[in-house]
Amino acid sequence: MRFLTALLVIAALGILALFLKPLLQPQTVRGPKPEGFSPVRVQTVTSGVTAARATDARASTQDSMVKSASRPTVKTPSSDIGYVQAEKPDGPLCDREFDEKTAGRISLPSSDSIRAGPPVDANAWTWVNVWAVWCKPCKEEMPLLSSWAASVRKRGGALKVLFLSVDDDERQLSRFMKSAGKAIDGDFRWVRDEAARVGFYRALGTVDSPTLPIHALFDPKGRLRCVRIGSVDSASLSRFLGKYRF
Repeated sequence: MRFLTALLVIAALGILALFLKPLLQPQTVRGPKPEGFSPVRVQTVTSGVTAARATDARASTQDSMVKSASRPTVKTPSSDIGYVQAEKPDGPLCDREFDEKTAGRISLPSSDSIRAGPPVDANAWTWVNVWAVWCKPCKEEMPLLSSWAASVRKRGGALKVLFLSVDDDERQLSRFMKSAGKAIDGDFRWVRDEAARVGFYRALGTVDSPTLPIHALFDPKGRLRCVRIGSVDSASLSRFLGKYRF
């Protein structure tokens, strides 16, 4: 009798255990993962030194991108223009250069006179600066170029600067000439016709719609000696003076 009672108790405990097991050990329900879910939940903590270096690197990269537009390099006359940092001291002054044997004469484009510059010697070199009002580097370098040419003439050199505008908006050009342009000495002319502009670009060996500014240097015989795409600074102008002896 006692043995039968024990069996009944064990059986009852077993049945009770079957009911209690799901409650004591709940199963994990695996539903679909929400969009954007990542099983990796970590975050990298950057030290102060590393963060400073990263900031400096980003600032350097952004600074290089800004300065790149001031000094492009042309691989060939028909190639796309690449953009690099303003030239190093030993970098080339010209993107295209011709000596006395290889230099040839090219005609300036048909243009309207805006304002005549100071008188220069008939045998002067001619520096043609192709610019536009919408070109910020152009407007920034024009006073420097003008004052540099004046200093060359003051020392007995013969150098004429021709500012050749390729603007489309005549009113915008007129406003500039009545404001900031008033203080800049030099011959100012406007190439009104788009076809004339393109023809001149091609004669210089640049693409049809090149990056501005463009500088073209002509010797006293009217031969093209140098083409430079991109802005100039005091150091590069000093090198031009030393090389060509205006």
